[in-house]
Amino acid sequence: MLRITENNENGKIVRLRLDGTVDSTSYAELTAACSRHQDSAGKIILVDMAGVVFMNNEVASKVAGLQRERLRIINCSPFIETLLNTVERSDEN
Repeated sequence: MLRITENNENGKIVRLRLDGTVDSTSYAELTAACSRHQDSAGKIILVDMAGVVFMNNEVASKVAGLQRERLRIINCSPFIETLLNTVERSDEN
């Protein structure tokens, strides 16, 4: 189960705080939340993963693919950060 809390930090930044487990079902919720804000001109989306306790390789690959110029993933646990870095490198090959 994943809880997503949206916070507008100012006119240009929105923080999506994730708490729980990111799986294929909750990934769809995450992409929907991101989509609501990506159309806003110049808005930066911070996906705050401080509360994420688990995600598998398949979902990690999809999450890593979300990163764009205006979407940043922040505050990962060492496990999640390593997982995201591993799938990013394997996708580049």
